[in-house]
Amino acid sequence: MDRVIGWSTVAVVTAVTALLLTLMQVSSCADAAPGGGGTSSCTTQPLIGVAGSWIAGVVGAAVVGVSVWQIARATRSRAQDED
Repeated sequence: MDRVIGWSTVAVVTAVTALLLTLMQVSSCADAAPGGGGTSSCTTQPLIGVAGSWIAGVVGAAVVGVSVWQIARATRSRAQDED
């Protein structure tokens, strides 16, 4: 039972962290000088960059997948021990 709780905790913490890292956005704006005739522009990108978001998402999904696999193994092993 302790292994199931431990792996469940790892899965939840990893999933929340990966979601925050991949979904948080940073915006920056460059305003044109008044009377200069330029245009203002704004950009939005992921907090840790596009590549960082992909890495965080893939690593997070892998860790959650391993956690689910370990939970299934621990549950199956416990069920076989009870038989």
